[in-house]
Amino acid sequence: MTTPRRPLVAGNWKMNGLRSSTAELDRMIEGAAALAAQVDLMVCPPATLLMSFAARASGSKLLVGGQDCRAEPAGASHVRSSRPLPAV
Repeated sequence: MTTPRRPLVAGNWKMNGLRSSTAELDRMIEGAAALAAQVDLMVCPPATLLMSFAARASGSKLLVGGQDCRAEPAGASHVRSSRPLPAV
């Protein structure tokens, strides 16, 4: 018998996170407790906030992950490639 897949809901701040974002994180931590029976929740802050978010979420039902780094000063950048995606 196999274990059914468990949904994961994840989101990030792209590169726009501020230290004041911890108030938003606190609300997510509170909400994660209510949803923990149904889904896993993860938030991925910018690298500059990763340690403080992980410490704040420690022991809660909210997972904290990292995101890719990019050499841009702020915001999401969309780079389009002329190469086709590989077949899977």
